[in-house]
Amino acid sequence: MENILEYYKNELKWNPPFAEIFSKYSPDGLKGYLVMRESVQEGHLSKKTQELIFTILDSLDNEVSGAKAHAVAAIESGLTMEELVEAFIIVTIVKGINVMCKAGVQAIEAAEKRYKEINSNI
Repeated sequence: MENILEYYKNELKWNPPFAEIFSKYSPDGLKGYLVMRESVQEGHLSKKTQELIFTILDSLDNEVSGAKAHAVAAIESGLTMEELVEAFIIVTIVKGINVMCKAGVQAIEAAEKRYKEINSNI
């Protein structure tokens, strides 16, 4: 279980709230979840696209910590701030401004902070 928990810390630099619970009470559930996740990571979409999708889906569910972590991972994978904001504009068109007002702004701010860190080192 520790290896799986370390994967989340290293891959997303985040500890998803479910991972500790699953590791404690349903190790097979956590392993199964990781198998699904790995199948996507080895799939056809680029990492930046995968992380953008995770960002948007977490934002739609108002899962702020996940949205922020995935937005940062998307930026680290090459997504631009313009691409991230454009995706949120699409979400706003379809689902309304509440997504932006709740998780969206926080995800974008986290991504913007990481973007500035990455680009200040250039």
